[in-house]
Amino acid sequence: MRVWWNGKISRKAMVLSPQDRGLTLGDGVFDTLLVRDGVPLWRFEHVERLRAAAGELGLPFPEEEVDNAVDALSHKAKGHHVLRLTLTRGEGGRGLAAPAGKATLIGTLAPFDAKLQFQPVTLMTSAVRRNLASPASRLKTLSYVDNVLAAREAAAAGRDDALMLNSSGRVACTTIGNVFVEVDGGLATPALGEGILPGVMRGAVIAAARRCGIAIKEKQLRPADIARADGMFVTNSLRYIRSVRRCDERRFTARSKLLDGIIRDVLNAEQD
Repeated sequence: MRVWWNGKISRKAMVLSPQDRGLTLGDGVFDTLLVRDGVPLWRFEHVERLRAAAGELGLPFPEEEVDNAVDALSHKAKGHHVLRLTLTRGEGGRGLAAPAGKATLIGTLAPFDAKLQFQPVTLMTSAVRRNLASPASRLKTLSYVDNVLAAREAAAAGRDDALMLNSSGRVACTTIGNVFVEVDGGLATPALGEGILPGVMRGAVIAAARRCGIAIKEKQLRPADIARADGMFVTNSLRYIRSVRRCDERRFTARSKLLDGIIRDVLNAEQD
């Protein structure tokens, strides 16, 4: 694993302050992107999302250091890797609103198994709900405990991932991806106001569908919409686009030609 720490690639043990608010309060944000043969894919979109999340939390955004970290970590990295950027408010005293010092930026690069891409997935609906009224529901904050609990629930049930509903009982996302359903020859996906992360691959799929002339709606979805759907898939920047074989008791057949067209378009756009 490569580690970016204190403004450079570090080969020494990283010493994090016990007063860092990212550690003590989860007061920070992160983002992950795929690096393939030294090229960070969808780089602009991921960095912009990290910048926007930092802005919502009032975190300073060290733009030059972020760019340097991505460059240094991805340089000459052969094969598939996952690059993670973690930004915290830094050291701070007691009290939730206490002022903090310099922001902490940590970058890591680790190998990623490309076999996980496009791999079909089975889902179960988790008892853990997404709070659609919380700003954190649309950010990759360092407080990911709801997703962790839902993922553990799914693993215990023998499923690959958990479908998470929001606090109004509507479809939100999985623990690591956005949800799409195929209905009447078109696509539908939960709207951003439903307590979901604005996924980079989600945006790529929406753009691909429009280029392919496929009707797509961002809307409220209910579990009943999944029950009547012709197909279902989930998206993630590392695992790309994965068809759902089963969601609770609903089983789906082989991947549709509609999805095949979207995958081809997304892969072509990735090269541009």
